[in-house]
Amino acid sequence: MDGQKFSYNFFMNFYKELIENSINPFILFSETGEIIEYNKEGEYLLSIAPKEDLYNLAVSHASMSFGFKHTFLQLDIGHATYCAITVGYLDSEHIGLMLHKNTCGSKVQKSSKDLQPANIFTLLDIAINTHLDQTKITAEYDISIPEFKLDINHFLKLLNKIFRTLKNAQKLFIKVHIAMGRSLKIDEKRYRVVEVIIESEEITKLDKIEDEQFIITVNNNQLHIELPFIS
Repeated sequence: MDGQKFSYNFFMNFYKELIENSINPFILFSETGEIIEYNKEGEYLLSIAPKEDLYNLAVSHASMSFGFKHTFLQLDIGHATYCAITVGYLDSEHIGLMLHKNTCGSKVQKSSKDLQPANIFTLLDIAINTHLDQTKITAEYDISIPEFKLDINHFLKLLNKIFRTLKNAQKLFIKVHIAMGRSLKIDEKRYRVVEVIIESEEITKLDKIEDEQFIITVNNNQLHIELPFIS
């Protein structure tokens, strides 16, 4: 009996961790469209896509009766392409959505001509101290990220442009982390993604910002910069 209980708990915890660390976003909704649970990729998806749109996507592709339904399609959200969705419900109060990422068609970025090892946190501090002396900064940095190669001058120019535009913001939230399940393709090689998230009520001033080297997404009050983790 104890062995069965242990086995059940083990597998439940295993499946929970498997979903949490999947490269595919998972979101569980209530019957009214409220978010109940999501994994790491689901959190990112919700940062760039309205929850109402994702809920409607789930409902429109759900089966007519209790169970799970798989639909193959091509769906582009942000810089990701999805090739299928799975929608399932076991009662009338919950509905789950999983989008299946098309990893073969993931992002491609041009190589840089001048790459140098750099500490991304130092570069951020330089730009922040230059432009945001009156702004309250809250930072969430994954300090386990070591130095990696990038075009230092170009990246600093981008940061200076961003923070110069946001210099009148009262407060700013900055997060730097390794983006789970995402990659950038450069010269036929794939690299993990270091993501810089800048959040402010002033972000709308950067709606039109573009860059020839870095992938930038602006949604709601957040700006996302994706950098290849080239060691």
